[in-house]
Amino acid sequence: MNIFMKRANELKEELIQTRRELHSIPEIMTDLPVTTKYVKEKLIEIGLEPKEIIKSGLVATIGGKKPGKTILLRADMDALDMKEESGLDFASKTQYAHTCGHDLHTTILLGAAKMLKEREDEIEGTVKLMFQPGEEYFIGAKAMIDAGVLENPKVDAALGMHVMLNGPVGSIGYQHGYTLSSVDGFKITIKGKGCHGAMPEKGIDPINVGVHVYLALQELISREVSAFDNAIITLGQFAAGTVANIIPDTCVLQGTMRTYGKELREYLFNRMQEVIDLTCKTYRASFEYEVLSDVPSLYTNPELLDEMLGYIDEMGEDFTLIKDSRATPTDDFAFITERVPSVHFQFNCKVQDERGAFPQHHPKVVFDENVLPIGSAVIAQCAFNWLKNNK
Repeated sequence: MNIFMKRANELKEELIQTRRELHSIPEIMTDLPVTTKYVKEKLIEIGLEPKEIIKSGLVATIGGKKPGKTILLRADMDALDMKEESGLDFASKTQYAHTCGHDLHTTILLGAAKMLKEREDEIEGTVKLMFQPGEEYFIGAKAMIDAGVLENPKVDAALGMHVMLNGPVGSIGYQHGYTLSSVDGFKITIKGKGCHGAMPEKGIDPINVGVHVYLALQELISREVSAFDNAIITLGQFAAGTVANIIPDTCVLQGTMRTYGKELREYLFNRMQEVIDLTCKTYRASFEYEVLSDVPSLYTNPELLDEMLGYIDEMGEDFTLIKDSRATPTDDFAFITERVPSVHFQFNCKVQDERGAFPQHHPKVVFDENVLPIGSAVIAQCAFNWLKNNK
C-alpha cells in the first residue's frame, strides 16, 4: 500500500474526530476566532509554526531543509449563515453551519500536513499550507494574496480541493482547463417615478422596466451564447413596491452571472450593461449597477494536472478518476490559479443511503467521512512527489 494511504488510514479516527470538532464550531466570513485557534493549535501539535497573515488566515511551511521549489496547499475554513438540521450528534453549536464541507477540507489538509511533517527530512523543497477564511463571500483568497501568501517563499504551484456529492467515496473528479465557473454578482436599482396606480401615465413604472430587463438578460443566454458554451444568468431577487395601488419609485434586481473563460465572461458583462442601459432608456427610467462579487473562473493547468494524476495512479489504489468534472459553483481559489500553475480536485463523498438525498448548502446535508484519509493521502502524495520531480 502507498505510504501516505497507509499512514492516512492509521490516522482515520483522529481525522474523523478533528472533523467533528470543527463541524460543531462553524463561523462565517473572515471572523473565525474559534476555528482559527483550533487549527493553529493542531498545527503547533504537529510541530509547525503557523502565522496569521490576515484575520483568521493561517500560513505554515513544511520542509525547506533541502533546496527546491514551493507548492501551496490550500483549504478554506468558513461556514454558511444558516441553521443545521442534520440531526448529527456533532451538529453545529452555533447559529451557522458547515453545509458546504469546508470542515472536511480543513481536516484533509491537517492530515496531509501531519504526514508531510513526519517525512520532512525527505521533502525536496517547501510545502506551504494556506488555511483561508471568507471563501463563501469570495474575499479570503484575495486578502491572503495581498498579504503575501504567494511570497516568502515564492509559490511555484498550488493544489486546491473541494468535497462534492457527485458520487461515492473513492471517486475523484478533475477537469483540464476551466474547472469552476466565474461569478459576477450584481445589484440593479431601476429608478422610475412613483404615482397613483390608477394614473400610470403620470409616472415611470420601474416594475415594468424591471420585467423587460429580466427577460432581456435571459435572452442573452438563449440567443447570444453558443450551445457549445456554458453560461448562466440568474436573477434571485426582484423587489418593488409595498401596496397594490401605488407605482413605486424603484425596483431592485439582484443576481449572478456565471461562465467559463475570459472572453465569454467579458462579452456577457458588456452586453448586460448595454441591455440594462438601453432598456431603461426605452422606458424613460435610469439605473444604478452595483458589483457584489467579481471572481474569475478557476483554471486547472492541464500539464500540471496530468502530472498529479500520474502521482495518484502510482498510489496503486482503487480510485475512480472522473474526467471532465466541470462544475458550476465558484471558488475564490481561482485568484490563486490566475497567478500560479494550479490543480483542483473534487473528492466525492456522497452518503449511499437515504441521508444522501440532500445537496450541499442544504440544512440536512451529510458527508461520508471516509473521504478524509483519501483526501489527505492524495494531497500529501501529490505535493511530496511534485517537489521531488521538479527541483
